[in-house]
Amino acid sequence: MSFRASSSVIADQSAVRAAVALTDTSWQISPPSVLRALADIFFDWTIIIFATWATYQVGACMTVLALFAIGNRQRALGNLLHEASHQNLSARRKVNDRIGRILLAPALFSDFTLYRLQHARHHAWLGDPIRDPDYLPRAKYEQQHWFSTYARVLCDPANLTASLLGHLVDKRLSLAQWLAITLWWVAYEAVLDMFVGMHFAILFLALWIAAKASVFHAITIFREMIDHYALESGGIFRHTRETPSLGLLSVLIHPHHNGYHLTHHLFPRIPYYDLPRAHAHLHQVSFFNERSIVCEAYLKGSRSSVNGWRAS
Repeated sequence: MSFRASSSVIADQSAVRAAVALTDTSWQISPPSVLRALADIFFDWTIIIFATWATYQVGACMTVLALFAIGNRQRALGNLLHEASHQNLSARRKVNDRIGRILLAPALFSDFTLYRLQHARHHAWLGDPIRDPDYLPRAKYEQQHWFSTYARVLCDPANLTASLLGHLVDKRLSLAQWLAITLWWVAYEAVLDMFVGMHFAILFLALWIAAKASVFHAITIFREMIDHYALESGGIFRHTRETPSLGLLSVLIHPHHNGYHLTHHLFPRIPYYDLPRAHAHLHQVSFFNERSIVCEAYLKGSRSSVNGWRAS
Protein backbone atom coordinates (compact mmCIF):
# COMPACT_ATOMS: atom_id res chain seq x y z
CA MET A 1 0.00 0.00 0.00
CA SER A 2 1.42 3.38 -0.96
CA PHE A 3 0.48 7.05 -0.97
CA ARG A 4 1.77 10.02 -2.89
CA ALA A 5 4.34 11.26 -0.38
CA SER A 6 4.97 14.92 0.29
CA SER A 7 7.63 16.54 -1.87
CA SER A 8 9.92 17.13 1.12
CA VAL A 9 9.84 13.44 2.10
CA ILE A 10 10.59 12.36 -1.47
CA ALA A 11 13.38 14.94 -1.74
CA ASP A 12 15.14 13.71 1.41
CA GLN A 13 14.92 10.06 0.40
CA SER A 14 16.16 10.76 -3.11
CA ALA A 15 19.01 12.98 -1.92
CA VAL A 16 20.34 10.52 0.66
CA ARG A 17 20.15 7.64 -1.81
CA ALA A 18 22.15 9.67 -4.32
CA ALA A 19 24.71 10.56 -1.65
CA VAL A 20 25.05 6.92 -0.59
CA ALA A 21 25.51 5.85 -4.20
CA LEU A 22 28.34 8.34 -4.60
CA THR A 23 30.21 7.39 -1.43
CA ASP A 24 29.44 3.73 -0.74
CA THR A 25 28.30 1.81 -3.81
CA SER A 26 28.89 -1.56 -2.12
CA TRP A 27 26.09 -1.08 0.41
CA GLN A 28 23.07 -3.25 -0.32
CA ILE A 29 19.86 -3.82 1.62
CA SER A 30 19.51 -7.41 2.82
CA PRO A 31 16.20 -9.24 2.32
CA PRO A 32 14.08 -9.94 5.42
CA SER A 33 14.77 -13.11 7.42
CA VAL A 34 11.55 -14.81 8.47
CA LEU A 35 13.46 -17.07 10.87
CA ARG A 36 14.94 -14.06 12.67
CA ALA A 37 11.51 -12.45 12.87
CA LEU A 38 9.83 -15.57 14.24
CA ALA A 39 12.64 -16.06 16.76
CA ASP A 40 12.18 -12.51 18.05
CA ILE A 41 8.40 -12.92 18.24
CA PHE A 42 8.84 -16.20 20.12
CA PHE A 43 11.25 -14.53 22.54
CA ASP A 44 8.86 -11.65 23.26
CA TRP A 45 5.89 -13.95 23.86
CA THR A 46 8.02 -16.22 26.05
CA ILE A 47 8.95 -13.30 28.32
CA ILE A 48 5.28 -12.33 28.58
CA ILE A 49 4.14 -15.86 29.42
CA PHE A 50 6.98 -16.32 31.91
CA ALA A 51 6.13 -13.04 33.68
CA THR A 52 2.51 -14.12 33.97
CA TRP A 53 3.51 -17.58 35.17
CA ALA A 54 5.82 -16.10 37.83
CA THR A 55 2.97 -13.96 39.16
CA TYR A 56 0.64 -16.96 39.05
CA GLN A 57 3.06 -19.13 41.03
CA VAL A 58 4.67 -16.65 43.43
CA GLY A 59 1.83 -14.24 44.02
CA ALA A 60 0.95 -10.56 43.97
CA CYS A 61 4.47 -9.51 45.01
CA MET A 62 5.55 -10.23 41.42
CA THR A 63 2.90 -7.98 39.88
CA VAL A 64 5.01 -4.84 39.43
CA LEU A 65 7.90 -6.73 37.83
CA ALA A 66 5.45 -8.60 35.63
CA LEU A 67 3.84 -5.37 34.44
CA PHE A 68 7.23 -3.93 33.50
CA ALA A 69 8.24 -7.08 31.63
CA ILE A 70 4.90 -7.47 29.85
CA GLY A 71 4.58 -3.77 28.97
CA ASN A 72 8.09 -3.71 27.56
CA ARG A 73 7.49 -6.80 25.44
CA GLN A 74 4.13 -5.43 24.30
CA ARG A 75 6.09 -2.47 22.95
CA ALA A 76 8.53 -4.93 21.35
CA LEU A 77 5.65 -6.76 19.66
CA GLY A 78 4.28 -3.41 18.54
CA ASN A 79 7.60 -2.61 16.93
CA LEU A 80 7.53 -5.94 15.10
CA LEU A 81 3.98 -5.17 13.96
CA HIS A 82 5.40 -1.93 12.59
CA GLU A 83 8.02 -3.97 10.71
CA ALA A 84 5.33 -6.25 9.33
CA SER A 85 3.50 -3.22 7.92
CA HIS A 86 6.64 -2.56 5.83
CA GLN A 87 6.93 -6.23 4.83
CA ASN A 88 10.20 -6.48 6.75
CA LEU A 89 9.48 -9.84 8.42
CA SER A 90 9.50 -11.99 5.29
CA ALA A 91 10.34 -11.48 1.63
CA ARG A 92 7.09 -13.31 0.82
CA ARG A 93 4.24 -10.87 1.31
CA LYS A 94 1.67 -13.52 2.23
CA VAL A 95 3.94 -14.98 4.90
CA ASN A 96 4.78 -11.52 6.24
CA ASP A 97 1.13 -10.52 6.42
CA ARG A 98 0.04 -13.76 8.09
CA ILE A 99 2.63 -13.23 10.79
CA GLY A 100 1.31 -9.72 11.32
CA ARG A 101 -2.35 -10.77 11.29
CA ILE A 102 -2.00 -13.83 13.54
CA LEU A 103 0.91 -13.28 15.94
CA LEU A 104 1.02 -9.50 16.35
CA ALA A 105 -1.88 -7.20 15.45
CA PRO A 106 -4.87 -8.74 17.28
CA ALA A 107 -2.85 -9.23 20.47
CA LEU A 108 -2.41 -5.44 20.58
CA PHE A 109 -6.11 -4.82 19.80
CA SER A 110 -5.14 -3.72 16.29
CA ASP A 111 -6.25 -4.61 12.79
CA PHE A 112 -3.32 -5.26 10.50
CA THR A 113 -4.84 -3.65 7.39
CA LEU A 114 -5.87 -0.52 9.26
CA TYR A 115 -2.47 -0.28 10.96
CA ARG A 116 -0.65 -0.55 7.63
CA LEU A 117 -2.89 2.13 6.11
CA GLN A 118 -2.39 4.49 9.03
CA HIS A 119 1.35 3.98 9.15
CA ALA A 120 1.73 4.50 5.40
CA ARG A 121 0.11 7.90 5.86
CA HIS A 122 2.57 8.71 8.63
CA HIS A 123 5.50 8.02 6.32
CA ALA A 124 4.00 9.80 3.34
CA TRP A 125 2.93 12.96 5.18
CA LEU A 126 5.51 13.06 7.95
CA GLY A 127 5.17 16.15 10.12
CA ASP A 128 1.97 17.39 8.48
CA PRO A 129 -0.28 18.58 11.35
CA ILE A 130 -3.40 17.54 9.45
CA ARG A 131 -2.47 14.48 7.38
CA ASP A 132 0.14 12.77 9.57
CA PRO A 133 -1.92 10.52 11.92
CA ASP A 134 0.98 10.29 14.41
CA TYR A 135 1.56 14.04 14.65
CA LEU A 136 1.76 15.29 18.25
CA PRO A 137 0.93 19.01 18.56
CA ARG A 138 3.00 21.16 20.88
CA ALA A 139 1.48 22.90 23.88
CA LYS A 140 0.43 26.54 23.73
CA TYR A 141 2.08 27.33 27.06
CA GLU A 142 5.62 27.10 28.37
CA GLN A 143 6.85 24.03 30.23
CA GLN A 144 9.74 24.39 32.67
CA HIS A 145 11.03 20.84 32.24
CA TRP A 146 10.88 18.10 29.62
CA PHE A 147 9.03 15.83 32.05
CA SER A 148 6.17 18.32 32.35
CA THR A 149 5.75 18.21 28.59
CA TYR A 150 5.92 14.41 28.63
CA ALA A 151 3.36 14.21 31.44
CA ARG A 152 0.93 16.42 29.51
CA VAL A 153 1.04 14.15 26.45
CA LEU A 154 1.06 11.01 28.61
CA CYS A 155 -2.06 12.02 30.54
CA ASP A 156 -4.06 13.05 27.48
CA PRO A 157 -7.19 10.83 27.59
CA ALA A 158 -7.15 10.29 23.83
CA ASN A 159 -3.57 9.04 23.92
CA LEU A 160 -4.29 6.71 26.85
CA THR A 161 -7.36 5.30 25.10
CA ALA A 162 -5.35 4.68 21.93
CA SER A 163 -2.62 2.85 23.85
CA LEU A 164 -5.05 0.76 25.88
CA LEU A 165 -7.72 -0.14 23.33
CA GLY A 166 -5.92 0.25 20.01
CA HIS A 167 -8.28 0.04 17.07
CA LEU A 168 -11.21 -1.29 19.11
CA VAL A 169 -12.48 2.27 19.49
CA ASP A 170 -11.48 3.41 16.00
CA LYS A 171 -14.53 4.42 13.95
CA ARG A 172 -12.84 3.14 10.79
CA LEU A 173 -12.82 -0.42 12.13
CA SER A 174 -15.53 -2.52 10.49
CA LEU A 175 -17.69 -4.96 12.43
CA ALA A 176 -15.89 -7.88 10.78
CA GLN A 177 -12.50 -6.48 11.81
CA TRP A 178 -13.72 -5.87 15.37
CA LEU A 179 -15.05 -9.42 15.57
CA ALA A 180 -11.76 -10.83 14.25
CA ILE A 181 -9.83 -9.16 17.09
CA THR A 182 -12.40 -10.24 19.67
CA LEU A 183 -12.50 -13.84 18.45
CA TRP A 184 -8.69 -14.00 18.47
CA TRP A 185 -8.74 -13.12 22.15
CA VAL A 186 -11.56 -15.57 22.88
CA ALA A 187 -9.55 -18.33 21.21
CA TYR A 188 -6.31 -17.35 22.97
CA GLU A 189 -7.95 -17.27 26.39
CA ALA A 190 -9.61 -20.62 25.67
CA VAL A 191 -6.20 -22.16 24.89
CA LEU A 192 -4.76 -20.82 28.14
CA ASP A 193 -7.78 -22.15 30.04
CA MET A 194 -7.45 -25.55 28.41
CA PHE A 195 -3.71 -26.05 28.95
CA VAL A 196 -3.08 -24.12 32.19
CA GLY A 197 -6.35 -23.22 33.82
CA MET A 198 -9.06 -20.60 34.08
CA HIS A 199 -7.32 -18.62 36.83
CA PHE A 200 -4.16 -18.32 34.73
CA ALA A 201 -6.19 -17.19 31.71
CA ILE A 202 -7.94 -14.52 33.76
CA LEU A 203 -4.65 -13.38 35.30
CA PHE A 204 -3.03 -13.16 31.87
CA LEU A 205 -5.79 -10.91 30.52
CA ALA A 206 -5.74 -8.72 33.64
CA LEU A 207 -1.97 -8.27 33.50
CA TRP A 208 -2.09 -7.67 29.74
CA ILE A 209 -4.63 -4.87 30.07
CA ALA A 210 -2.94 -3.34 33.12
CA ALA A 211 0.45 -3.38 31.39
CA LYS A 212 -1.02 -1.82 28.27
CA ALA A 213 -2.55 1.01 30.29
CA SER A 214 0.62 1.68 32.26
CA VAL A 215 4.08 0.56 31.13
CA PHE A 216 3.23 0.08 27.45
CA HIS A 217 1.53 3.47 27.33
CA ALA A 218 4.42 5.21 29.09
CA ILE A 219 7.03 3.68 26.78
CA THR A 220 4.95 4.29 23.65
CA ILE A 221 4.39 7.99 24.34
CA PHE A 222 8.02 8.55 25.32
CA ARG A 223 9.22 6.75 22.20
CA GLU A 224 6.87 8.66 19.89
CA MET A 225 7.96 11.98 21.38
CA ILE A 226 11.63 11.04 21.04
CA ASP A 227 11.14 10.22 17.38
CA HIS A 228 9.37 13.37 16.20
CA TYR A 229 8.06 15.67 18.94
CA ALA A 230 8.77 19.42 18.80
CA LEU A 231 10.70 19.22 15.53
CA GLU A 232 10.05 21.38 12.49
CA SER A 233 8.04 20.08 9.57
CA GLY A 234 9.51 20.00 6.10
CA GLY A 235 11.04 16.63 5.43
CA ILE A 236 12.50 13.57 7.11
CA PHE A 237 15.74 15.12 8.34
CA ARG A 238 14.07 18.11 9.98
CA HIS A 239 11.29 16.10 11.65
CA THR A 240 13.03 12.90 12.83
CA ARG A 241 15.53 12.06 15.55
CA GLU A 242 17.95 9.14 15.46
CA THR A 243 18.64 7.45 18.80
CA PRO A 244 21.30 4.77 18.26
CA SER A 245 21.70 1.93 20.71
CA LEU A 246 22.28 3.24 24.23
CA GLY A 247 22.56 -0.11 25.98
CA LEU A 248 19.88 -1.36 28.36
CA LEU A 249 17.84 1.84 28.04
CA SER A 250 17.40 1.19 24.34
CA VAL A 251 16.17 -2.34 25.09
CA LEU A 252 13.58 -0.84 27.43
CA ILE A 253 12.51 2.15 25.32
CA HIS A 254 13.36 1.14 21.75
CA PRO A 255 13.27 -2.67 21.58
CA HIS A 256 14.24 -4.27 18.28
CA HIS A 257 16.38 -1.28 17.25
CA ASN A 258 13.40 1.04 16.92
CA GLY A 259 15.53 4.01 17.92
CA TYR A 260 17.18 4.14 14.50
CA HIS A 261 14.14 6.06 13.38
CA LEU A 262 15.74 8.49 10.97
CA THR A 263 17.45 5.63 9.14
CA HIS A 264 14.11 3.83 9.02
CA HIS A 265 12.25 6.79 7.50
CA LEU A 266 14.97 7.24 4.90
CA PHE A 267 15.08 3.51 4.09
CA PRO A 268 11.78 1.94 5.22
CA ARG A 269 12.54 -1.46 3.67
CA ILE A 270 15.64 -2.14 5.75
CA PRO A 271 14.78 -4.89 8.29
CA TYR A 272 14.96 -3.76 11.89
CA TYR A 273 17.95 -5.96 12.77
CA ASP A 274 20.00 -4.36 9.97
CA LEU A 275 19.32 -0.77 11.04
CA PRO A 276 22.48 -0.48 13.22
CA ARG A 277 24.63 -1.55 10.27
CA ALA A 278 22.80 0.85 7.96
CA HIS A 279 23.29 3.67 10.47
CA ALA A 280 27.03 2.93 10.54
CA HIS A 281 27.15 3.13 6.74
CA LEU A 282 25.23 6.41 6.73
CA HIS A 283 27.70 7.90 9.20
CA GLN A 284 30.30 7.62 6.45
CA VAL A 285 28.18 9.89 4.25
CA SER A 286 28.78 13.60 4.84
CA PHE A 287 25.34 14.51 3.47
CA PHE A 288 23.73 12.45 6.26
CA ASN A 289 26.01 13.77 8.99
CA GLU A 290 25.35 17.39 8.05
CA ARG A 291 21.56 17.03 8.22
CA SER A 292 20.79 14.31 10.75
CA ILE A 293 19.67 14.81 14.35
CA VAL A 294 21.52 12.03 16.16
CA CYS A 295 20.97 11.80 19.92
CA GLU A 296 23.79 10.72 22.23
CA ALA A 297 21.67 10.23 25.36
CA TYR A 298 18.02 9.99 26.34
CA LEU A 299 17.81 12.59 29.09
CA LYS A 300 20.98 14.64 29.56
CA GLY A 301 22.93 17.04 27.36
CA SER A 302 22.36 19.24 24.34
CA ARG A 303 22.24 16.16 22.11
CA SER A 304 19.75 14.25 24.25
CA SER A 305 16.48 12.86 22.92
CA VAL A 306 14.41 15.19 25.11
CA ASN A 307 16.28 18.34 24.12
CA GLY A 308 13.84 20.87 22.68
CA TRP A 309 10.71 19.46 24.31
CA ARG A 310 9.63 22.78 25.79
CA ALA A 311 6.32 24.13 24.55
CA SER A 312 6.07 26.79 21.88
